[in-house]
Amino acid sequence: MGIFRTCTALFAAATAVAGASLISVAPASAAPSVGPTATIDGVPYVGAELRKQYDYDYAGCLNPDGTTPNGYTAEWVRDGVPLPPERQGEVLKVLPADVGHRLALRVHPSTPEEPNCPDATRVSPDTAPVKASSRAMGWTNRGNFEALGRTQDGRLILYPRTYTYEPGSCEGPCPRYDGEWDEPRQVGQGWDAMGIVFSPGDFDGDGYNDLLATDAAGDLYLYPGDGEGNWLDRRKAGQGWNIFDAIVGPGDFNGDGTNDVLARDAAGDLYLYPGDGDGGWLPRSKVGQGWQVMNKIITGGDMNGDGPVEVFGRDGNGNISIYRADGKGGWDSSAVISGGWGTFTEIAGLGSFGHQKYNNLFAVNGNGNLVTYSTGASTAVLWGPYGPVGAGWNVFRELL
Repeated sequence: MGIFRTCTALFAAATAVAGASLISVAPASAAPSVGPTATIDGVPYVGAELRKQYDYDYAGCLNPDGTTPNGYTAEWVRDGVPLPPERQGEVLKVLPADVGHRLALRVHPSTPEEPNCPDATRVSPDTAPVKASSRAMGWTNRGNFEALGRTQDGRLILYPRTYTYEPGSCEGPCPRYDGEWDEPRQVGQGWDAMGIVFSPGDFDGDGYNDLLATDAAGDLYLYPGDGEGNWLDRRKAGQGWNIFDAIVGPGDFNGDGTNDVLARDAAGDLYLYPGDGDGGWLPRSKVGQGWQVMNKIITGGDMNGDGPVEVFGRDGNGNISIYRADGKGGWDSSAVISGGWGTFTEIAGLGSFGHQKYNNLFAVNGNGNLVTYSTGASTAVLWGPYGPVGAGWNVFRELL
């Protein structure tokens, strides 16, 4: 299926304005004079990996051993306070304990006295508040795009993917991620007995992505992921869900940091079931009507990296529309994007194939090829198709 290569886009999150606090916490280590802004590469979700975006300004800095250039020290801070030593390093893995907090990066040049080395520490803007792991973070606790499919005969097949980070390997100050499919493996069977199956991301708050599924009686079950592509013992998460003909996991729809569920009934009314972050529910609310015109509801997560999630709908004429959430439990705007989507046997939002902060939509065409579409920073256009990035994907009833 080949290697996908891309340059990551520049990621500059808006700096948060801190309000007054009853408790004043002094940083554990003060930064010296501050130079230009540093840039974080990555997305503020549990399971993601953050790192300093590559730039050439440190090429004249010596490493601590005084030999190889590009010397600097990356210091990660949370809400202005440095994280403990065991979490420091080139890469920061975002943990469940970070949910609701803002992360930032201080870059200390190793030899600021050198003429070709920055003479001041650079500090990134704070990230947006960290959210629970989204579907985009994959299944094997590596923060990767990883596809999961349910076959017609009820097997679950996982396609893990490994990415290698190569700083400065493309033209300009950007890194490149090389990705390769790992060997696919079966991670379940007998799932043809279930009705609707989907991923809400991390629903129980342990940092690993989960599945939710309905049975013939309308009971809803949570299948907790174990972070290695397998499942822990299921538990009942609800009943009476057979009144819905479509149930999807948009991610964090209401902006509280935890993942939620959208469900459509036969009348076309759309309901928000907010997750409580511990495998349960907060009170539901009605967030739409007239959704019966859609034969497919697709959740892409945060497609453009601005925080709120996006939801797509395909109508009976093959037109696809985008519905932008406002991050507060309602909608910001909507628009018809394009037509011709009726030819695809499956459309799903599975994360970012290029390991960027911009998620993709994935579609299976009539030949069984898996192709990708992207909105980039704008959600007004879906660019694509790109690929194919896989063949033979028409064996799947759905992609989860």
